[in-house]
Amino acid sequence: MLGTFSSRVLGLVRQIVINNLFAPLLTDAFNIATRVPNLFRELVAEGAVTNALVPVLSALPADEGEVFKRRFAALLFALNLLLLGLGLLLAPWIADLLVDSSSPFARGPGFELLVYQIRLVMPFLLFISMAALFSAFLQSQERFGLVAFAPLALNVVSIIIMLIWPGSATALALSYTLGAMVQAVVLLPSLKGFRLELKGHRAVREALWRMGPFAFTTSLRQFLNLVLTNVLTRYAVGAQTAFINAEVIFQTALGILAVSPAMALYPRLVQMGNAQDYAGIRSLLERSIERLGVLLGFAGAMLAALAPWIVGAVFSFGGLDPTVRKFTAAVLLAYGFALLPWGINQLMLRAFYATGEIRRAVQVSAVIFALNTLGYWLLRDAGLLWLNLSTAVAGLVGLLAYVGRLERLSILSVHWLLRLLLKVVGAAAPAGLLAYLVARPFGTPELFLSNLPPLLVGGLVGAGVFVAFARLLRLPLRLGR
Repeated sequence: MLGTFSSRVLGLVRQIVINNLFAPLLTDAFNIATRVPNLFRELVAEGAVTNALVPVLSALPADEGEVFKRRFAALLFALNLLLLGLGLLLAPWIADLLVDSSSPFARGPGFELLVYQIRLVMPFLLFISMAALFSAFLQSQERFGLVAFAPLALNVVSIIIMLIWPGSATALALSYTLGAMVQAVVLLPSLKGFRLELKGHRAVREALWRMGPFAFTTSLRQFLNLVLTNVLTRYAVGAQTAFINAEVIFQTALGILAVSPAMALYPRLVQMGNAQDYAGIRSLLERSIERLGVLLGFAGAMLAALAPWIVGAVFSFGGLDPTVRKFTAAVLLAYGFALLPWGINQLMLRAFYATGEIRRAVQVSAVIFALNTLGYWLLRDAGLLWLNLSTAVAGLVGLLAYVGRLERLSILSVHWLLRLLLKVVGAAAPAGLLAYLVARPFGTPELFLSNLPPLLVGGLVGAGVFVAFARLLRLPLRLGR
């Protein structure tokens, strides 16, 4: 948890630097460009690799596992080189696909800037894929410490480069790429004697089979983001940066409160799934969802209620564009409603993969992201708040679909989960409302320090109200037993 927390905090610092040292036109171009490697990142790295390789490696003898690592790594390295080459070659076509015809990035200097940024950030894919692979190898050995702290290297390197060359388009893009390279290099020494070996292995097919569905489900979000990227180019310059700002805050909360615990629980869920201990899975999931759901509910309420002051406190260091701030607050408000359902979904999704329900997970995830994409498109001109509320709605639909299937497996009860959600919302809604009413008289100060009093007062009032209602509704307020 400490490593994830540190990484997320440094990610916020990195985004603060971007907002205050680079012009909105450049940061928008950079944020559009990074969508390209991040799309493939979900296909050939991170979640897909980790969730596929952990069960495969756990089933192989130690010596055989080392051989598999070398050969699978060589295959993944070659695939990334191919994608990197295509990205560099097709950068103009990709740029044209990403933006709306009315966007300043659709022609002239804006288009050239976008193409330049795409080509500079494409190598990020190769480095982050290797970092994800090395992390999966370490996680299979239950060595989580370095895995949790390695992403710090990416953010530290990025921040240093941007501070040295503020305002530079080249430095902004290379900070992203070189940061990923250092992250991979930091992990490599822990894999003693590791090397690439371009040969086949009997377990590669199983690993790819496991990767395929997870890569599909996780990459759907990135395809969704491509649609969103195109929609956001219909708005004023700064909308892309604002969305990323809000997403960084949202992902920080989601990562600490849901993703990190879900990753820690996954090996135990896999063991129980292999033993067909569904009663054990149910007990573990219920305890985890109950306790994390309380934290997610409170955090979501505060994100929604205090969005303008959170944005001001986090990003307003004298160089934040007013339009970017306004847009960021609108998106963050919507994300506050999305935190609870998306956080619980992270836990339930791991249960699907641990029990071999891969096909069902793919189907549900496809529906979720299709709904979210449809919402983005239908609400493309409705404003950033309504546009991003579709994420909360899609997350709730997914939650109901996931728990419905898990109920058929006798792992979770729909009635139990809905009852828990109603209690959490019953405590979170009045807490958020009173937090907003207390903070509102302070106004929305320009500089970050002036945003701290409304945040502190509003947050304390919100926390007090939440605890009072949580006790009244008999919600657990402790993380332990």
